[in-house]
Amino acid sequence: MNDIVYPMKVHAVKLEYRRLLLEKIPHGYFKMKNGRQYVIVTFDPEKPKYNSRHPRILLSTTELGVEYTNKIISYQEIKNEYDGLLINWYANYSFAPPRVTFPIKQFYDPHCMNNAFYNNQAGCCGKYKPDNPTVSKHGEFKSKNEQMGADLLEQMGIPFKYETQVYLSTIGETINPDYLANFYEIDRCSYIEILGMNDKGNYSVNTATKINGFSLSGYRPGREVIYVLLYDKQNFDEEYFISQVMSAFNDMIPKSALIWEEEKAV
Repeated sequence: MNDIVYPMKVHAVKLEYRRLLLEKIPHGYFKMKNGRQYVIVTFDPEKPKYNSRHPRILLSTTELGVEYTNKIISYQEIKNEYDGLLINWYANYSFAPPRVTFPIKQFYDPHCMNNAFYNNQAGCCGKYKPDNPTVSKHGEFKSKNEQMGADLLEQMGIPFKYETQVYLSTIGETINPDYLANFYEIDRCSYIEILGMNDKGNYSVNTATKINGFSLSGYRPGREVIYVLLYDKQNFDEEYFISQVMSAFNDMIPKSALIWEEEKAV
């Protein structure tokens, strides 16, 4: 599978989200001297006197050194993500990425499916246990297709929980969507349902009931719930799965959230 190609708005949001994070956490690096490791702090938003010319040098094993070590490791991880995203941006576009206005103003959402909602949901709530589950690093899944979907969500950098629980009062049923995906950069989450095995009568009826229940309860396709229809359950279409999820992610970002250079100059 090739590297993920993010839609423009998603790419811009990911870049700006990390750029702003980097402004809020200490910068620095590590250095070994005489067999001892030191953490070199070159920027701390709470300590303006620290800079590259006058850094704070701490032994990594001291209490303050450990605190800064964790922060610098976080900085380096986010910086690597940011640099990779920026390189890919200029590989695809001949213009600078826009700034993004956070928090992103969202469409009306009666279910309040934001980051807090995601964090409060428990995973693996499904009661049905197959005789031969598919086991992976993400845990047990009912099918190989669900496991492959989980791998792709990880590759896209989208946190998820498997089979959370939602009660649809309009049909009087509690269901367990395949995934609850967290688009944390925009403070949104959505259910993702893989629809396959439509050649089986009971499955088709259950799928239709579920879709109808979501619709009647105000869960909109491409917003609160993302459907991925597998036309051939024997051949999982990775590119199609990615396109459906990324298209929904991109559509959740209003154009008004992006501020281009020419707009700032006006």
